[in-house]
Amino acid sequence: MAFRRTATGLTAVLLTGGLLLSGTTAAQAESGPGVTVREAHNDWSNNGKLVLGLTAPSAVKDIRVSLYSMADSEVSTTLTRFELTSGTAEDGTWSNVGRIQLPALGSYRIDVTATDAGGDTLTATGVGYFYYSVQTNLKDAKVDRTTVDYDHRSVTISGHLMGQWPGSGVVTPMGGLTVAVNSRMEYAEVTTGVDGGFTATLPVTDIYQNSIVASFEYDPGHIFYSQSRSREFPITIKQTPTKVVQTPSTRKVPFKGVVESTDSTLLWKSPTGWQPLAGKRLGSNSFPDYVQLTTDANGTVRFPATAPLWNNYTISSGWSSDDVFLAGSSASSEITVVQPAAFQEFAATRTDAASVEVTGRMAFDGHMTPGTIAVDIQYSATGKGGWSTVATAPSATWNGQGYAFSATVAKTGAGFWRASFSNTPQWEKAVSKTVQVAAL
Repeated sequence: MAFRRTATGLTAVLLTGGLLLSGTTAAQAESGPGVTVREAHNDWSNNGKLVLGLTAPSAVKDIRVSLYSMADSEVSTTLTRFELTSGTAEDGTWSNVGRIQLPALGSYRIDVTATDAGGDTLTATGVGYFYYSVQTNLKDAKVDRTTVDYDHRSVTISGHLMGQWPGSGVVTPMGGLTVAVNSRMEYAEVTTGVDGGFTATLPVTDIYQNSIVASFEYDPGHIFYSQSRSREFPITIKQTPTKVVQTPSTRKVPFKGVVESTDSTLLWKSPTGWQPLAGKRLGSNSFPDYVQLTTDANGTVRFPATAPLWNNYTISSGWSSDDVFLAGSSASSEITVVQPAAFQEFAATRTDAASVEVTGRMAFDGHMTPGTIAVDIQYSATGKGGWSTVATAPSATWNGQGYAFSATVAKTGAGFWRASFSNTPQWEKAVSKTVQVAAL
């Protein structure tokens, strides 16, 4: 989550002179092999407590911590009551009994004097810093919805900025302060009321806007008020369906033919049923180049003719949604390009009283050739109708000039003969010339 205000951590702002929060190596070096300080800093979970880590040859007996004000260069308080919170008396972590009481919020240097049972003594200055600060929180933040849709396009987050005071531990409202609300590219700043309350409404404008969070960021006017964040609330975008209904002027064209026009209508699923979407840009590949047109009041555009088509073609049109709450949609139509087929030659000859031999050759002058070229041999007694298929040449083959076929058919009487090709809808139907054959 990116914040628009420049926010630096409280601890980072307060570090001075190169001293680290956990103490200084100088203090450890001064103590020699005796009592050493491992760490000295705030208890991050309790703003009224200090954490002091000590290591000693024998059990630590006496601990004395002075907190030295960085504002007025005076010792503000001295702590002498400590309890072991983890580890051992020889290598453990200690914390003050009760809550630290200081005259004002601010940064305080930690000076330590400690003695162990063997008489080793440590006196160290500036082993760390204690920040007497208000610990803020936005724990009760809530949102009015976690799912947004076409009719509910925003999320409202509300809550209270509260602060725990270090000396008393009392939690009070933090009024008159700025709370920042972030939701991807949407951002707002609101001022808390007397009761610490805040409310902010952000629109959902991006498909990737999947969360919202409130935060109290670094405030240069209140540097000893800690930063805090609410929990991050998920946002789910529910998109309303749309559809494109596409109608080409034809779905079958001859070789090098064109589809003269294609109508595409954009609809959205409103609460009362499918309704047109006017004024939207639909794109299509029906032109030689991709084009876009704007839908009319009926949600319709008419795309002009395709380029001449040599092969089967798919006309597509679609809408890339310009509304985060409407899903994009598309449609496609398969166009069959009928490839040319023709007979170059056909002959029928009686070989004997009972048989007729037929031969021929086909050509396919388009962009495709059938995988199997089956030719039907047909007979008619009159040549004026009543044609029947009496044999099939199962597969014409290339002979250098065309696709040749032949068959011998048992037939005694005189009549008329022809060849027919009707392989699939992908190719034109073709009929050869008619040849008359006499009887013997």
